[in-house]
Amino acid sequence: MKSVEAAHVRIGSGAGMGQKPDDWRTVSLCSACHRGPRADAQHAMGERSFWAGIDYERLIAEFTQASPVKSEILTVQAERALGIAA
Repeated sequence: MKSVEAAHVRIGSGAGMGQKPDDWRTVSLCSACHRGPRADAQHAMGERSFWAGIDYERLIAEFTQASPVKSEILTVQAERALGIAA
């Protein structure tokens, strides 16, 4: 069985260099697709190249809808959209 990892999606997250995006901005990937050793892994080829042609925002939204903490995530998203949350 391949291991599954939470791959943070930095694009559009607002996280700066050295900052991790929110844990709800993740998509499940196998470890080879996330960190390598594959040349086409997310960390090997970079975010924009890896996610090109993939609707990662839709995937994040689907994971949010299935999350046991969905209401908390949606509250944070709404507050940030209004400029309220830290």
